[in-house]
Amino acid sequence: MFNLDARQLTPYLTMHDTRAALDFYGKVFGATWDEPMMAEDGKRIMHVTAHVAGQPLMMSDAFPEFGNVEGPDKQRGSPVCISLQLQKPEDIDALYEKALAHGAEGTSPPEDMFWGDRFAQFADPQGHRWMLTALLPKTGS
Repeated sequence: MFNLDARQLTPYLTMHDTRAALDFYGKVFGATWDEPMMAEDGKRIMHVTAHVAGQPLMMSDAFPEFGNVEGPDKQRGSPVCISLQLQKPEDIDALYEKALAHGAEGTSPPEDMFWGDRFAQFADPQGHRWMLTALLPKTGS
């Protein structure tokens, strides 16, 4: 039997405009990133690793000429959601509002959910969906 021994699982997102995505992630999440690897055309980013809350997030612009799919459909969004678990429930509200202030589209405003998390969801300006969660404190019985 095969035993998978991996160090981490890292999302790799295709963007409509990676430079704009980096700007958004920097403003909203405080992301930093490594030096982007530029394509031969000198305009598109072939690869870059951003760091969101200490976690890697790889991305590039679309390269349809090499069979690389486009970014999320502008009308329907992305079928994939990136989940970011925060330490404090009150941070959900602040991060959600900050994302909206920088051009994200809110899809689920912050709310305490039946499963025990504070939860919110938005689509970033590139169309990638983000879920924000934080464990709610236990209440006495």
